[in-house]
Amino acid sequence: MAAEETLKSLQEAIFDGELQDAKAAAQKAVDEGIASNQILNDSILPAILEIGESMEEGDFFMPEVKISTKTLLEVAEILRSYIINSEKKADYSVPPWIGEGDIDDIGTYLKAVAEENKDLSPEEQMGILDMVASGLDTHEFTPCKIQATEANDE
Repeated sequence: MAAEETLKSLQEAIFDGELQDAKAAAQKAVDEGIASNQILNDSILPAILEIGESMEEGDFFMPEVKISTKTLLEVAEILRSYIINSEKKADYSVPPWIGEGDIDDIGTYLKAVAEENKDLSPEEQMGILDMVASGLDTHEFTPCKIQATEANDE
């Protein structure tokens, strides 16, 4: 029961962009020895899915996504060594960021990422987590850039 509460609080803190709460929940999950695949499948991927769904429904916009992304980046820092060490892997690869299109497409992309990667190994999921977090953090989703890109395409 305690593990479920920890994982739920981690998911909610990431979605809400509550940085300190998310870091504390991630560290608690590590300290409790919760399996890395359980942390990823029961907290991280559901949070990414929830962010994507909220974008698609128009309840979440880029400011909220950026806040959640910063939180996700911090959580990834806490989980990285735990996941890699628990899986006895020296390294993992980060897939390239391919979330392109307008803002509405990003929500669909995030949902697909979360839904398609539940069966990957924990270290592969860590690569996906890093890709999503760094991709959202570095990608510019400003209306001006999107309009300029669309104008250049014509």
